[in-house]
Formats: sequence, structure tokens, C-alpha cells
Amino acid sequence: MKKATPKLYPFSYIKHEHDVQFRRYRACNEMTPMERGEVPFDKDTYDKIAKLHEDLLDLLAAMRGSTPDGRVCYLTGPQIGLAKECVAWAAEQRSR
Repeated sequence: MKKATPKLYPFSYIKHEHDVQFRRYRACNEMTPMERGEVPFDKDTYDKIAKLHEDLLDLLAAMRGSTPDGRVCYLTGPQIGLAKECVAWAAEQRSR
């Protein structure tokens, strides 16, 4: 029996890679003060941010690994959902 390949969706790597990086950097900036003891350590919050950071690293690897021309990458459904979330989040952060 043939294994089904997941449906892939195009996403503009060249236009939005920096949005995903911006969100990843912000996650790092939120985790670091907790790690250093500069702010009270909240395990639930830290675990949530650490999971997001890991997911963003995986997303960036998938984006880089699926762009044949450096312009458009192809992502699975969950990946494109996270990527679009990052784009909206970055736009909101920049508008503040």
C-alpha cells in the first residue's frame, strides 16, 4: 500500500522568513530572563514559550529545506498555519 504524501501549500519564503525569525527571537527574549532569574520563573509559561520556540525552529528548517528557488517554500497544513500566525503576529507587533 502506498503511503499518502501530505498536501503542501506554497508560502513566500523571501517575503516572510523574517516574520518567523522575529517571533523566534521574541520567544528567546521571553525565556532568557526566566533562565537567568531576572524575573520569577513560571514553569507553565516557560514550557509554553519553549514549545513555541522549538516549533518555530522546526518551521524554519522546513522552510529552508523546501524552497527550490529561495523564494517560495512548500509547507504542510500545520506548518502553513503556524507560518501565517507568525506573519499576523509580526504585523501586529510592528504596528504597536
